[in-house]
Amino acid sequence: MLKIPTQHSEGGPTGGAMQCFFYATTRRDENSAKFNGVLSFAIPDMGIVFRAQFKGTPEECEYASLLALLEFIELNPHLFEKRHIEIYGDSFMVIHQVNLKLVCKKDLEPFRNMALGYRKKIDYTLGWIPKNENLAYNQVGAR
Repeated sequence: MLKIPTQHSEGGPTGGAMQCFFYATTRRDENSAKFNGVLSFAIPDMGIVFRAQFKGTPEECEYASLLALLEFIELNPHLFEKRHIEIYGDSFMVIHQVNLKLVCKKDLEPFRNMALGYRKKIDYTLGWIPKNENLAYNQVGAR
């Protein structure tokens, strides 16, 4: 995990919204026996950028990126106290499946159900943004 400098102190200001971003991409090389995807999430108020390799379909990688972010939030509740968590991504499918506005394919149901399970533990909203506004995408492209 990379910590980038911000104007805010550790944990950001108390109260208000905490914006978080997730993104995933896969490489075209389908012959790779190892990882074919890159996951990323960014929490700008804290100066946090996370990147990891992953093996899966493009859709599985997108879900894995969201789930990595949700796990980070769950494991670090002190960083998110008294903050409303707003999560943004450019995956129309993942956002609308988790928001129950789009039918989920059977093979993706376990991923969607995990994201729904986090809703019982974490109060968050999930919204779509264009890729060029996704700070997690911008961080992957910048490196």
